Amino acid sequence: MKLHWILILVLFCSAPPTLAAPPIPDAGLRAEMQDQWADAVAIYEQALQTNPAQAPLWERIADIRATRLNDPAGAAQALSEAVKHAPNDARLHAKLSQTHAVAQQAPAALVAIDRAVELDPDNATYLRARGEIAAWNGNHAVALDSYRRLLVIAPNDADARLGIARINHWRGDLAESERAYHTYLLQRPDAEAAWMEYIAVVTELGDYARALDMLEAHVRRFGDSSAARMQTARVLSWAQRPTRALALVESLDPTLRDDYALGYTRTVALHYAHRPREALASLADVAHLRPDSPESTDLARFVRTPLRSSATLGFTYVAGSDDVCVRRFGARGEYVINPETRLFGGGDRQWLHADTGSGFEKPDGGTAFGYNRAWLGIQHRLSPALSLDGQVGNGSGEGDGRFIYQLGADIQPVDALALRLSRRQDLHTVSPRAAALGIERRANTLDATWTPDLRYTVASRFAYDTFSDDNDRWEAQLAPRRAVLRTQRFNLDMGISGVWFGYDRDPGNGYYAPSRYQRYALTAFGYWKISDDDGVSVALGFGPYKDNTLGGYRTGSDISAEGFFGIYRDWYLNVKAGVSDYGGGDTGAYRSRLFEVNLTRRF
Repeated sequence: MKLHWILILVLFCSAPPTLAAPPIPDAGLRAEMQDQWADAVAIYEQALQTNPAQAPLWERIADIRATRLNDPAGAAQALSEAVKHAPNDARLHAKLSQTHAVAQQAPAALVAIDRAVELDPDNATYLRARGEIAAWNGNHAVALDSYRRLLVIAPNDADARLGIARINHWRGDLAESERAYHTYLLQRPDAEAAWMEYIAVVTELGDYARALDMLEAHVRRFGDSSAARMQTARVLSWAQRPTRALALVESLDPTLRDDYALGYTRTVALHYAHRPREALASLADVAHLRPDSPESTDLARFVRTPLRSSATLGFTYVAGSDDVCVRRFGARGEYVINPETRLFGGGDRQWLHADTGSGFEKPDGGTAFGYNRAWLGIQHRLSPALSLDGQVGNGSGEGDGRFIYQLGADIQPVDALALRLSRRQDLHTVSPRAAALGIERRANTLDATWTPDLRYTVASRFAYDTFSDDNDRWEAQLAPRRAVLRTQRFNLDMGISGVWFGYDRDPGNGYYAPSRYQRYALTAFGYWKISDDDGVSVALGFGPYKDNTLGGYRTGSDISAEGFFGIYRDWYLNVKAGVSDYGGGDTGAYRSRLFEVNLTRRF
């Protein structure tokens, strides 16, 4: 960088002065010829005491200080005097700017080059220098203005395109940065470094599959390099492929010890590898390298937020066209003992209501039922591949108490496959009738999420439930989807889904129990990224469904929206609402609606 500025400075030094000037003192010239540079400066300064309004002589002193005495600050001071006596000389202001830059005086350099551009607004050299100096100052608006004005003068200026791409990246405008890099690389397809910068932008957009494709093409074209391997590790870490990412990090570590970017990638990979204690240690190392940087702060929030204790208040409302509604209000909390172990517990109150004549009233004709629960549990991660949890509690309603419990295991044998195996037992609180009859549900569920590559996800569920009224239920779900769009503000996945379930019989005990239900849908999942802390998701489904009571398929649809506000902040608000006319719910309602809100305080 310094050499770059010095070369520009030399070019300016070689330009002829624009002002007529008194003769240069002969004694000073003789001192220069004998390489007595300090003496020459002293002679010129003595002459200026008599007549300071000699811009060329001030400029000559600046040249000597810059190129012979290695005194950039002194050179800048001399040129500052020169421009006082030649205030409309754009060349002198530009030269002063470059001298300030060599002296590491960034704000002064920007002021001087601004004046040069003001005096000569169509000078491409000045505009380019203004863009570079403004970027150095962190003044992205001025830098962008400079490069855009440069493109008006020279529409095919590739370096101006590159400047726009970089500035937009630094200011966080990833969409504009991506477009500018694309345009630049059409002009300069062999710019290896710019390709790597472009890939970094695509990675930050969250388009990990495309970033990985671009990296593979980059290696084929330019050969393998530590930069390519480091960026590959970064993509894989954010794409939740920590095993490969950590292998690349370890291969690079011997040659890049104390490298901030490498440590950052290691921390993210350890987090997704379910190695929280090691992730915290890596975070400490990274923060030590750049303790006050925004990147370190964001990384700390990302790693530490899931490890914070919390308390949550929640309310849920569910209602359907079968005149049954359920309201639930509760509180729950988590206490993190250490990175691998946490205690959790909570309690809630459920109010169930059914209209008279709906068929879901209590056996005695009552339309309401209240149910209270309280529970306490523990979760412990035994290894990166296995976490176990269990909870026990008590449920009571209208004087009838019962033991409730849930057991679970999260299993991740490989990066691409995550499993959740659970068993729970509780009162089947879907209607006043089912609850008053004391129908108990023992649910056994296996949820699986398979991501064969970075574009496709296959979610599935297999369940088998038994009920205390000697009924059984089976269920299967399959929902493949593909990442279609990844931008700075919006992500979109599209796919298909199928749901199948059935019961042994329909005992008429206040819950929907078809012998077979099936539903198929085209699905879409969108997420609007308001900020790193806030976002809104929308899920849509549309397609046919039927059960054993229908002679043919009907068309159904559903839509749900969910807001996430404060994802990494102390206070976190989660709001969800949805409507569906698919039927197939717990009471078989053709139309149903849901509203849920949870407020969490982290500690």
